[in-house]
Amino acid sequence: MKAIYDSQSVRVKTGAIYGPRFILASVLLFLCLMSVQAGADNRNTAVIQAELFMQLEQLQVEVQNLRNKVERQERALSQMQDEQRRRYIDLDERLQDHSKRLGDLESQESKQASERAVDSSAVDRQLSEPLPSSTNNGGSGRLTDREAYAKAYQLVPERKFEEAIKAFQDFIRNYPESRLVGNGYYWIGEIYMAQNRTRDAEKMFEAVVRRYQDSFKIADSKYKLGLIYSRYGNEDQAKEMMQNIINEHPREPAAELARTWLNR
Repeated sequence: MKAIYDSQSVRVKTGAIYGPRFILASVLLFLCLMSVQAGADNRNTAVIQAELFMQLEQLQVEVQNLRNKVERQERALSQMQDEQRRRYIDLDERLQDHSKRLGDLESQESKQASERAVDSSAVDRQLSEPLPSSTNNGGSGRLTDREAYAKAYQLVPERKFEEAIKAFQDFIRNYPESRLVGNGYYWIGEIYMAQNRTRDAEKMFEAVVRRYQDSFKIADSKYKLGLIYSRYGNEDQAKEMMQNIINEHPREPAAELARTWLNR
């Protein structure tokens, strides 16, 4: 009985002595294990953070490279726009200069044409002079082709343009075989030019060139067509026509005008 009691007493004392120590050791061991685990987690976190930092730096470098590329492209685009703007301004200035010179040339030609309309050529002055009474129409009451032409032509320097057009049209209709029919077409074209009816004028001058090669106004009609082609922007066709005048009608006043136009 005593032995049993002593044994129990020893177990009680041993539990009293070693129980708390065991628990403390267990706690310490657990804390150590947690610390080790926390250290491992901290190391993993540090590695992840380092990798993220490196990726962030790489992204920053790439963004900076893209920004630099965009800036270079913007500068290049700006330079292209400036260059295009300079070219446009230069082209506009040259077009204005060309238009001015062409306008001056047409103004000069129009002035000369106006002077010719008032003073005309020797042929038209001669044709507009009244015939001697002895050589008149012989009392038939019908005008000769020369008289009808002179009557129509006299309306031009008087600037009675609508009356002149009708008179020349009547002349062409009534005297289709006259050598002066080409002249009639030419003066209708001149009046249309003065009225800025360029398309209608072109048809009249083309009629002279195509159908009345023996007309006194063949060279002048070609020159007018050259100016019209140039006004339409057909410079090659205009140059060809001007050169044709110089080659085919070198002694006509229109040839000198054609040379002036070619050398403008």
